[in-house]
Amino acid sequence: MRNNNCLFCQIGEKKEPAEIIWENADFIAIKNKYPVAPVHVLVMPKDHVKKAESGTRQSSMFWGKMMPVVFEVVHELGLDKTGYKLVNNGAGYNHFEHEHIHILGGSKTEPGGST
Repeated sequence: MRNNNCLFCQIGEKKEPAEIIWENADFIAIKNKYPVAPVHVLVMPKDHVKKAESGTRQSSMFWGKMMPVVFEVVHELGLDKTGYKLVNNGAGYNHFEHEHIHILGGSKTEPGGST
């Protein structure tokens, strides 16, 4: 189900502009509008999945679909050979409630700050 008030849902429906770098029927990967690394991509479901719902015990099916997409995008970008960082914000660190993962890379140092 999509949420008409959600920017990420609108991007998934192509009602809002975004630079799409990968897409299938259920997921979309876009360039981050405000990158913190030379490569900064957001991978998200097209349907509205709230962050609070994706962190439950019942969410393993969702992550079982999401993570192969993330690693496919990592491979497509060639970051599996040069290095990357995956970031998933939640519980107050996120700006959007629509679940998404950041893929950061493209630098010789650790992108987006050290962990």
